[in-house]
Amino acid sequence: MYASKQTVFFFVILFIKEVQSSFWNEIPTHCVYDRTALFFCWNTTFTHSIPLFNDLAYTLQNHHVTIRDSYFQLSLRDLLVHVGSHIENLTLINNTFTSSVAESNFVFEGGLFFRVLQTLNIHDQQGIQWSQLNGSYFPQLIKLDLSYNQFTNKRKLIFDRQFYPKLSYLNLSHNRLTSINNLMGNCLATFETLILSYNPLESIVNKLSDYPSLITLDLSATNIKQLFSITLLPNLQTLICQECRDIPTWEYEVFLSNCSELNKNQLTIDLTRSNTISIKLFNQYIKCIKNLILNDQNLVDSISTNDLLFSTNLESIQARSNYDMEYIYLNVYDRLAHIDFSDNIYLNQFMLRLMSNYTHLQRLIISHTALNDFSVDFFHTNVKFLHIDVIDLSHNHLETIDFLKYLTFYTLNLSFNRLKIIDINQIHYRNGMYDLSLMSLLNMSSNEMEFIKIDWNNESPHSIDLSENRLESVELHGRTTYKLQLANNSRLSFKEAVINIDLPVLQYLDLTSIRLDSFEYLIYLHNLSNIHTLILNNNRLLSEHRTLNWNVFYPWHQYLTHLSLQNMSIERIDAGVHLDDYYHLLSIDFYLNERLKCDGTLKSFVNWFKTPPPPLLDFYEPLQKSLRIDCDLALFDLNYGDDNMDRQHFFVASHSSFFKTFFMLIVFIAILLTTLKLIDRRLKRRRSRFYQQVYTDGDVITLNEQHVTHKTESE
Repeated sequence: MYASKQTVFFFVILFIKEVQSSFWNEIPTHCVYDRTALFFCWNTTFTHSIPLFNDLAYTLQNHHVTIRDSYFQLSLRDLLVHVGSHIENLTLINNTFTSSVAESNFVFEGGLFFRVLQTLNIHDQQGIQWSQLNGSYFPQLIKLDLSYNQFTNKRKLIFDRQFYPKLSYLNLSHNRLTSINNLMGNCLATFETLILSYNPLESIVNKLSDYPSLITLDLSATNIKQLFSITLLPNLQTLICQECRDIPTWEYEVFLSNCSELNKNQLTIDLTRSNTISIKLFNQYIKCIKNLILNDQNLVDSISTNDLLFSTNLESIQARSNYDMEYIYLNVYDRLAHIDFSDNIYLNQFMLRLMSNYTHLQRLIISHTALNDFSVDFFHTNVKFLHIDVIDLSHNHLETIDFLKYLTFYTLNLSFNRLKIIDINQIHYRNGMYDLSLMSLLNMSSNEMEFIKIDWNNESPHSIDLSENRLESVELHGRTTYKLQLANNSRLSFKEAVINIDLPVLQYLDLTSIRLDSFEYLIYLHNLSNIHTLILNNNRLLSEHRTLNWNVFYPWHQYLTHLSLQNMSIERIDAGVHLDDYYHLLSIDFYLNERLKCDGTLKSFVNWFKTPPPPLLDFYEPLQKSLRIDCDLALFDLNYGDDNMDRQHFFVASHSSFFKTFFMLIVFIAILLTTLKLIDRRLKRRRSRFYQQVYTDGDVITLNEQHVTHKTESE
């Protein structure tokens, strides 16, 4: 009897262990495990502890673990007991527990040892998850995010070095804290980042002395009305106070009053959407400020040369969407790298006043304003040129760009302005200027330009975009321009020789949708002997000039690679076309020339297409040719050539008659197949009725595909 009880007990234990192990025999449905770095679960019910997966082909070690919107039938301690010491980043978001687990969440059962955990994120509307992990040991934890937990001041948050020896970042944003009196522990003295944004905080001054190591403090969207003296936080470098509309202006003076005594010159202040009314507030303390952000303010005063006069340590300044600023005269020292005054709709004047010989701006953004006057004042410096890496002056009201004479750049965006007549002569950069080799793009598209003349004596932008204008005359001179876009200038014509493009290394030329009504006018571009790509799409030729003389492209035969002649109303190509000399030509596009005569004159293009392109040592894959033309396939003898056609692409659009015939053939076949199918189905139905029931005088015989039943009167 005892032996039978032991046997039953053994099988029960074995069954329980089998159930526990079978839960993790495979990754649950709503879990993702990449076997290298990530374990992520959502909408999953957890009934057993997460194993190390040593039995399988993958192991959960030093991983990023995320569990969200899931249901736990066990505590977090039991869930992570096997893997806690191997997780590097842990995120728990909006997970719920059974009632028995939730009721016992404040009962301490012994914490876990998170040996390598560095980042812990817990978001929970009830704060249960943090309660179950509180008391664990986090020897490597640096960053702790407890935002969105509905914490109040009744909840004590204790951080001792015994459990958090390396903790330096604490995020308590989006909770319900009215003060920070409930934050306790000797870890507070080592915190470097404290985020308290989006809490109903009223005052924190009396507790700031507990955070002597604090470097970054975020008080955005709180109810604080009183700031503190910076002497309370001697190591503070960043103050973020976005949407702090209850703080009066003089409180910022209290905050900055003693910054010079501390020799602080690295302050970053972000007052976006606050109530600062004048930048003059910072004049006295500007030496202490490294980055100043005043976006979406109520600034009523413009900026003059008397403002920010001693901003020797200023590295960036932003003042976007301030509606009352009309002019800005900004003093620029050598450390200033980023300037952004976009979206100031009444700003019409902007001047950079250089205060150092070593100025090097990286980014200047003044877009979506009413700017009509931009200039640079070199003041008492010895320099004659200013270099700015990226300049964005788009969507303004500029009508002239005389500043190009003394401004170098990597990219300059002047699109969507009111430029009309541009006449800049003799832009002469000093030889040996390193920045000139990287002068990449000058964008003047989408303006109202009618005339442009720019003469760079030496270096010029690598790419110039003049598309979407009203140009009638173009005169450009430069040595290093490789790409020129003149598309969609409907008034631009070659008839009166108003185009003078002296760009000897130009390789890409786009003349789409201009007034080119004859190929003969291309002779005015024959001085550009280095053309690789020529685009002439959507130019309507005159009726008497719709025959293409291929020789007009011969001056570019040595380097021409891509030629596009789409929608030019070409009707015929002169006979005698020879493409043997076009050694590098890879693509020709005649598409949408609907009246092009598809006769023997096109045979040269077919022969060219079938000839393999020359091999290049610099390319691992062979080059491919492309010929796009709107002709009937029946007019071409495409069977001759070599065996390399499978490496090339041939785009030939046939006429509508071919497609109509092909479509009608498909419809006829479909109707025929449908008719045959209906006839076959009807014959099968008749056959099945004939054999289903057979009546005789003495019995009834029923037949079907599966069985035969005999029923007689005697039975």
